[in-house]
Amino acid sequence: MFKNAFVPYGGYWSSPFCRWQESLQNENAVTCGAAMARKFFKSKGIDPMIFDGLVLGTTVPQKQWFFGPPQFASLMGNENISGPLMAQACATSAVSMNYAAKLVEMGTNRNVFVATTDRCSNAPNILWPNTAGLGGKPDFESWMADGFERDPVAGVSALQTGENVAKEYGVTREESDQLALNRYQKYLDALANDREFQKRYMLPIEVRISRKKTILVEEDQGITPCTEEGLAKLRPVLPDGILTFGAQTHPADGNAGMIITTKEKAAELSTDQGVTIQLLSYGYARAKKAHMAAAVTPSAEMALQNAGIKVKDLGAVKTHNPFTVNDVVMGKLMGIDEKIFNNYGSSLIFGHPQGPTGMRCIIEMIEELVMKGGGYGLFAGCAAGDTAAGMVLKVN
Repeated sequence: MFKNAFVPYGGYWSSPFCRWQESLQNENAVTCGAAMARKFFKSKGIDPMIFDGLVLGTTVPQKQWFFGPPQFASLMGNENISGPLMAQACATSAVSMNYAAKLVEMGTNRNVFVATTDRCSNAPNILWPNTAGLGGKPDFESWMADGFERDPVAGVSALQTGENVAKEYGVTREESDQLALNRYQKYLDALANDREFQKRYMLPIEVRISRKKTILVEEDQGITPCTEEGLAKLRPVLPDGILTFGAQTHPADGNAGMIITTKEKAAELSTDQGVTIQLLSYGYARAKKAHMAAAVTPSAEMALQNAGIKVKDLGAVKTHNPFTVNDVVMGKLMGIDEKIFNNYGSSLIFGHPQGPTGMRCIIEMIEELVMKGGGYGLFAGCAAGDTAAGMVLKVN
């Protein structure tokens, strides 16, 4: 599918992810993400003026969101460019990267910067005009809370879609708890040796808490410790369900960014000339109504088919897994070896800022493959509206 879209090794970053209403709760996602991009460019010695295109992936409106991409470009240090604002819920990272890769593939652009950023904290609460309301009384929408609680097409909450998939595929409470514990233990591997793995890609984020004081957030915040005994004590959130609060992710705040460019420019910008990262393909899917978690597998299968490879060829698999059910079902249907499945962390544990979630997973997948000496990697994740997106890349 792609032949000419590459990522420089080290040409990316992710901030720590902070559980909502913690240290990043008052940071404007656009200006904060742009400040991080500027910090990243400086750390790598990259002139932001090299970019001829920008893709901004963000899903939760911030103040003056209308100007998001040109504002981001200016704040990151390049007032000559702009680009589209991508908002496709949890699939935003994959969709943004796919769009950027196509620009490079077609020769429309040569050096595209993909920025993904969101703040789930303090999300907008909107009053919509309703001329039929009593005295013109407006309709109220809480951007985040109402989005979690009801899909307007399926008519159910996101959690209910997870329960529907669990029931259809016979996922048990025991399988769910075991998966949650497994994913937490794999996340702990990323913290070993003073967070040696995370420091390969994660940039600290400076947060202003008063006119004269800032704090430096260097690692994820709000991670809930997970034990077999603790999980067993939790009750399912929905009656007759299997999913507890320990079996689902938490909303978060954060940002991530990535350079997508030509093979020649990627080699020039790479921090290791011996590593080549090539984007190969994209896939998408939409499951039947109210079965969001079931869309991940067909999106992954399409991405693999478009790349011309099979599951047995993969060296690493990463997913956006808001519920344990996602990985349980995908693992069974595709026959994924647990040895390559969500090593070093996943959104189930480190949280979900929506826009940058998938990009952080892809960045971690790249680093894992580099540590293994190369190979193929698959990312896939579900998104609102019973949809999902996937990507395949190769590291040499």
